[in-house]
Amino acid sequence: MSLISISQQPFLTSTIMSITIPAYILYGPHDSARSSQVALLQQAFPNTIIVEPIFPKKQKVPFVNDLIQNAFTRKGIKMLPEEVGVFMSHRKIWQDISKKETNQHFVVLESDSQVKNLELIKAQFSNAQESYDLFFWGAWNNHVSIQRSTQIKLQDGYRIGTPLIRSVYGAYGYSLNAKAAKYLLKQSKKINNPVDLYKYYVDPSQIKIGAISPEVISTWQTTDSTIRREQLIHKVKRIIIIKIFHLRNQILAYFC
Repeated sequence: MSLISISQQPFLTSTIMSITIPAYILYGPHDSARSSQVALLQQAFPNTIIVEPIFPKKQKVPFVNDLIQNAFTRKGIKMLPEEVGVFMSHRKIWQDISKKETNQHFVVLESDSQVKNLELIKAQFSNAQESYDLFFWGAWNNHVSIQRSTQIKLQDGYRIGTPLIRSVYGAYGYSLNAKAAKYLLKQSKKINNPVDLYKYYVDPSQIKIGAISPEVISTWQTTDSTIRREQLIHKVKRIIIIKIFHLRNQILAYFC
């Protein structure tokens, strides 16, 4: 891999900050509570295309109930209409990227995405673009596990490398090229799981996947989820479960 370690390679801040990264943001009229957050994303990524997300509860989506029933029949997974809508929304973006005749990466963001380190994103973007087809700038609320044998250490404790696919969740901050977009479209022709359960439909041997840790794109978590509302007790249980699985993944990643 040709990723550059910031701690070893000096760079001109002015040159890095002048880089323009193409991006897509899922944002529509039903996301009005997040307008200020989207404005910040547009400020960080001026070359942005706004894509209106699909909300089955607020607009007519043909065959959505059939899609849910088919997923349950095939995999025993009872998906929510909102989860189907999110998957279809990301597929819209993948379809557009798949038409590009370039290996360039395009960043995909959601309306509640939060950019935590724009300078580092710009510093590492071309390197991530050259080395990976799909790259996660943020995943699983900062619990991604990177295989030790692939890690490249950066400044300030950041690391880049190949993640365990089972540790990659979330669709709030990733970038991909046309090859990855075509692959994801092919693998998701039948919607069986939420879009961010990559381990069920992405084979790391087919496309090159990378990630950075700690994450440089996160979520604000200041507005209600557009998919489901979570009671406090369920949120606490989820956090505990995540910590347990993260510990397991960190041990597995150490030996990879």
